[in-house]
Amino acid sequence: MENLKEECKNTEIGVIPEDWGVVKLGKLGKAVIGLTYNPKDVKPDGTMVLRSSNIKENKLSFEDIKYVDCNISEKIRLRKNDLLICVRNGSKNLIGKSVLIKDKRVIGHTFGAFMGIFRSEYNDFISHLFQSPIIKTQIYRRLGARINQITNKDLLSFYIPFPPLPEQKKISKILSTWDNAIEKLEELINKKIEYKK
Repeated sequence: MENLKEECKNTEIGVIPEDWGVVKLGKLGKAVIGLTYNPKDVKPDGTMVLRSSNIKENKLSFEDIKYVDCNISEKIRLRKNDLLICVRNGSKNLIGKSVLIKDKRVIGHTFGAFMGIFRSEYNDFISHLFQSPIIKTQIYRRLGARINQITNKDLLSFYIPFPPLPEQKKISKILSTWDNAIEKLEELINKKIEYKK
């Protein structure tokens, strides 16, 4: 146990391994706020606009999709590995919910003004931190008394533990494997419930 303590260090975000760093998100990538559109731009089809309701339990949900037909800047078109984050909402509890963009169906589409993306080459790792108290605590510290939002400036000021790249990849792989196993187990449970009915 003594050895373990010597291999760790105290930081502003807690105790981390000695060879890890603490980095602001702003040093690792950039944040972009989503599309503001007019109700007359909403159409039966066109460009998909992802909103807070399209993130459920860190996964994309296609139950309540809006489409728009309007001019959309390339910088707010979703790319693979963008981290889509709810940055404004009537409920404080929904600020910070997020999903890592992997699904080909949404690449090239966009996201609404109450959403933001964090774009970084490290998002496979960072996306898991958004499910942890490390990020959630920093989000709740920034929320205003009346306005439930985090700005780009807030987001880029968040500190995260930053292991060496090979370790990040191992951590991401293990956590993704667990997430996939949990998802498959949930599917099995749901099927059993259906069979029972």
